[in-house]
Amino acid sequence: MATTFDLSDMSEQELTALIDEATSLRQTLRDSREHERATAADGSKGQDVHDPDHGVITTPTPREVKEEGPAHGVRR
Repeated sequence: MATTFDLSDMSEQELTALIDEATSLRQTLRDSREHERATAADGSKGQDVHDPDHGVITTPTPREVKEEGPAHGVRR
């Protein structure tokens, strides 16, 4: 449901400033979405956790542990 704001008491200058700020915020949000992945084959969506700018520490999958683990001292 859309929120309705009463802007009738705002001056033209205030409305212009509000529109400029909203436009800037919308662009910032759009720019941040560029790092999101498209829908995957399994229907999931999300951010690219392998992107170095993502800022998360990924958890290895069971397959990665099985394949890479022995090189790091993990027993099978």
